[in-house]
Amino acid sequence: MCPCKQLGFTLMEVLVAVAITAVIGLGAWQVISSVVNSRERVDQVAGQFDGLQTAMLLLERDLAQIVNRPVRDTYGDVQPALTTREEGFALILTRQGWRNPLGLRRSDLQRAGWEYTGNELSRHYWPMVDQGQEEQGRAVVLLNQVTAFEIRFLDSGGREYQQWPKDGVVAGQLPGGRPDTPLPLGIEVTLEHEQFGAITRTFALPDFHRRRGQ
Repeated sequence: MCPCKQLGFTLMEVLVAVAITAVIGLGAWQVISSVVNSRERVDQVAGQFDGLQTAMLLLERDLAQIVNRPVRDTYGDVQPALTTREEGFALILTRQGWRNPLGLRRSDLQRAGWEYTGNELSRHYWPMVDQGQEEQGRAVVLLNQVTAFEIRFLDSGGREYQQWPKDGVVAGQLPGGRPDTPLPLGIEVTLEHEQFGAITRTFALPDFHRRRGQ
């Protein structure tokens, strides 16, 4: 009788097959991991870009609807409608067009402030334009990874300033008096972001808001 041949894989063949399967599995895992990491990175950049767009849109709306209406602060002192001289804020302004779909007992004017902390850009707003001592503002962080936030102002004579109101206007105001401060002709905002670099926007203020308060 002829000896029967045993069918099957030798140990060496099994080890080779296992090794090949492991290599294929590792390669597939690396591909999947790379795809997942790329997607997370894309989502992260997209989120940052959305935040940048939102911040610039809100800033544009604030400046487009600015109104020359001075306000009283928490101490009862009258402050200009637009100022960079309030501690803790890069810019504070009075704007109109605050929608009121619920018919709440408030004005359509809003006091808004922009704060830059060295990394984050936040927008503050106050429900009442003239702020009582217990009036609490509300703040929303719009963007992080901000490395610079600079504002320049152009007056009607074509001169540029880093602060508003201008130094001469501030020096000429009487203590406790109502500030007679015109709005600038235009405002230039430069924002520098770690991801997107420097972005500069220039805003022209409406003529009918520039000189007279409302």
